[in-house]
Amino acid sequence: MHQYDHFSAEELAAHPDFIDWVKHPDSANAAVWKAWLHQRPHKVDDVRLARQFVMMWQLPYIVPPADAQATVWAAIQAQKDKPARTYPVRQHRSAPAPGRRLGITVALSSLLLLAVGLVMYRLNISMTEYSGTADAPRTITLSDGSTVVLNTGASVRFARRWSADEPRTVWLTGKAQFSVTHQLNNQRFIVETPNQLRVEVLGTVFTVDEQVRQTRVVLNSGRVRLHVASQSNPINMVPGELVDIPANTKQSIVRRRVEPAVYSAWTTRQFIFDNTTLGEMTDLLTQDLGYRIEFADSTLRNRRMTIHLPTRDPDIILAAIAEANDLTVSTLSPKHIRITPKL
Repeated sequence: MHQYDHFSAEELAAHPDFIDWVKHPDSANAAVWKAWLHQRPHKVDDVRLARQFVMMWQLPYIVPPADAQATVWAAIQAQKDKPARTYPVRQHRSAPAPGRRLGITVALSSLLLLAVGLVMYRLNISMTEYSGTADAPRTITLSDGSTVVLNTGASVRFARRWSADEPRTVWLTGKAQFSVTHQLNNQRFIVETPNQLRVEVLGTVFTVDEQVRQTRVVLNSGRVRLHVASQSNPINMVPGELVDIPANTKQSIVRRRVEPAVYSAWTTRQFIFDNTTLGEMTDLLTQDLGYRIEFADSTLRNRRMTIHLPTRDPDIILAAIAEANDLTVSTLSPKHIRITPKL
């Protein structure tokens, strides 16, 4: 694997081993590439870009005209009656001088660079990218009528136009909620994440939260199928289910029933908790807002409460947790919280 250390994104995308991993992932090649990437975190951007190249470099099949075969055959028959052409015998030429060979090499290298540049240019103009804003969730409407709500720091990249016979593929970094329209031809909708998770849907509402340590998928409605590189079988989700896929393949995948509205409230900048455990509430603050929250007594995590806040203010929700449950919330450092029973 050391030969890939100095590969560019374009060189990775052209290598058969990398292409096989992207297009035909299994537990073996996924483990090899994840181990390589874990030791070389500076290559994450190159790998992400190379994956996009591989997914885009699919030449469309051109259907020949109905009369193409007859036209070609007629041309062959017409050539049969013509006299054979004669060609003068050429004298053997000596090999070009070293200086000329160098010139030919330089010219061929220039042509290769020009071809690569042209491919890169065509890829850039055929793709579009959106990023979340700092002040509020950003809603994007795709060409098929589907919508994507981007959280702060998230980004999506997708083709400007989708062919009717290919999946609608979106590459996501960060957290986003998707509301996918169903197409008459049952065209699939696929969300790709950097940690080799592929979310496949037909028509549904769901949230994907891609983080460094794990990726979380919450299904509001419809059908979702998760393709995890380290798993031989896909995961079929049902509405109201949450699945956590850890980046570390040695850790177990977690599946549990949840109230989807709790995990979708960020799209409208609210906090919505219905009979939700304190543990789940604080985990959400950790996942979405980067808090580190400790409970002095782990059993406190099992307490439940219901609250709807029209504003997504973590200070208000922490104060509400303390007031409703007779607890003390102490700030140890910015975004480092400790929750203890009142004495």
